[in-house]
Amino acid sequence: MMKDIPAELHILNGDCAWELWKQCPFKGQSLVWRETYLEGPLPETDDLHHFRTARAEYLSHFAELAYTDQTRLYQYLKKLDESILNLPDASTLMLWFDSCIFDQTLLMRILYLLSRRKAGNIQTFFYCCEGNALQINDFKQGDAKKVQLLPEDWKVAGKAWLLFQRKDAEGMREFASRENFERLPKLKKALFRCAEDVPDENGLTRTRRQILQLVAEGNHTFTAIFKGLAALEEYPFLGDTACQRHLEILIAEGRLVRRNERYELP
Repeated sequence: MMKDIPAELHILNGDCAWELWKQCPFKGQSLVWRETYLEGPLPETDDLHHFRTARAEYLSHFAELAYTDQTRLYQYLKKLDESILNLPDASTLMLWFDSCIFDQTLLMRILYLLSRRKAGNIQTFFYCCEGNALQINDFKQGDAKKVQLLPEDWKVAGKAWLLFQRKDAEGMREFASRENFERLPKLKKALFRCAEDVPDENGLTRTRRQILQLVAEGNHTFTAIFKGLAALEEYPFLGDTACQRHLEILIAEGRLVRRNERYELP
């Protein structure tokens, strides 16, 4: 856990990555960025308090967070924001992520917060593995293969975040097509994929259309649906709990019928 904002901060995408990071002789402190921007409301506001309040309310309904109240969630989200906004001048930030769309939305948010800083020379480095999970060798070779991100990269990612936050599908596609993502190529691909998950005129996203198609083709178990979704993606898009929440929404909307409570037949 971070006690103070350090002069060298490593931000990681999950607890598994953090356990591997601890096995390496890195300096500085670490922080796991635990959020899921692919789900729930992203209020169209620059007011961080309002944004955190809405996110804490939404996250409080997750079954895995059933015993965490909204105040505690809000304070955690505030800590995430302040870990970036309050970085000391001339400090170093190292970002460890993988290629999945989930991680790229975390990256967008972090770089958006960096772009909001009014001053300070923050050395920002980024390592992105090709797969969907960082391995011990990624941490061992990451220092040699990391990419330095420049303030213009922060701005590009910050603008991308605002389009993603607004769920502006056409804006995301147009921006991804014309801007320079030379040092952030996976983020560019993430924008195109996120644009496809903006609800259409029928209220369906690409993900939910794919779930309905998989069920129509005879994939009735949760495992079959989850694996079927993964096979349709270039990069992983959602985890198993997120997939389950999509199924719950489709059932609540009457688009799918629950056949038993164990989710064997959604």
